[in-house]
Amino acid sequence: MCTNFSVFSKENSSDFSISVRAMEYEINMNTHIKVVPRAQSFPPIELLPIHNPIKWSNKFGYVGMETDFYDVIRGITDGMNEEGLSIGVLWFPCGKYPTLESATGPVIYNVNVAEWILGNFDSVASLKNALNSITVTNISERFKSARSPLHFAVHDRSGENIVIEYMNGVLQVYDSPNGVMTNAPDYAWQLDNLTNYINLTLNDNPLEIWGQQLHGSGCLGMPGDATPPSRFVKAWMVQQSTQNYTPQNTEDAIALAARMILSFSIPRGFVVEDGNKLLRTEWNVIRDQKNKVYYFIGGTNTNMFSVDLKAINFSVVKASAVPVAQTVWHTDLTKELISE
Repeated sequence: MCTNFSVFSKENSSDFSISVRAMEYEINMNTHIKVVPRAQSFPPIELLPIHNPIKWSNKFGYVGMETDFYDVIRGITDGMNEEGLSIGVLWFPCGKYPTLESATGPVIYNVNVAEWILGNFDSVASLKNALNSITVTNISERFKSARSPLHFAVHDRSGENIVIEYMNGVLQVYDSPNGVMTNAPDYAWQLDNLTNYINLTLNDNPLEIWGQQLHGSGCLGMPGDATPPSRFVKAWMVQQSTQNYTPQNTEDAIALAARMILSFSIPRGFVVEDGNKLLRTEWNVIRDQKNKVYYFIGGTNTNMFSVDLKAINFSVVKASAVPVAQTVWHTDLTKELISE
């Protein structure tokens, strides 16, 4: 259960380029925020496909969320590189990748796609030109226990967005006006489903009820449950609010983005799978693709932390990581209130 969208994209005619994402799962994914220098060799030897593997040394440095995949491997599930290109990797159970036997180009496992994109491309346009030259296959072909059906949302500093999916072994690339992506069904189905909600509007109905307009009445009937189709519709509508309000500065824009993505967070205990697994939000990210600052909010508190990619020399920095779960969870202002 994850939600991703671009708060400000080319469709907004805004000076900002900011995208957001929420990560949900039923187990602790042991997430660390990681910095990856330039010129690192990929993929690791244990993740090299047997036949015709892709190998690369990353041209761009990046930061991202490194998480566990079923205690088998670790990989980047979200991140942004030094050129402002960002990616969200989301669960996609109805997707199906090409098999190794059907590969028509150099092969990469899906769990390494984020690292390949972040390390090699500076824009959505340059990535689109390269996608057809590779074959992406599921890591479960190598590790049977690592079932990881994934799809990808990519954003750049110009505000361009694409959604990348594999259906029935075929690559599907969608130009997206707002980068909205949740989980299953596929992106084309989600767009069709939006026609069931063409009545929704951000404007209040002018009819007065209880002495005033009923605030929010334009979105009466908008789904608010946690299912992927409902979150897709809600994200589509929430993203449209930036057509009505443009922040005056970066701080205001980041705060607006944070309020948007936190509205999709799943409290622990709200969604129960298989009778005992509690799905919950592990973390949220806010990607400022123009200013190249990567923000995150952990799942145990609402404090915001950031990594400024402009302050990192990716040619000399060493690979390192810190836990997303930070101990500083609030700011106590009592002393300021009682000081003379």
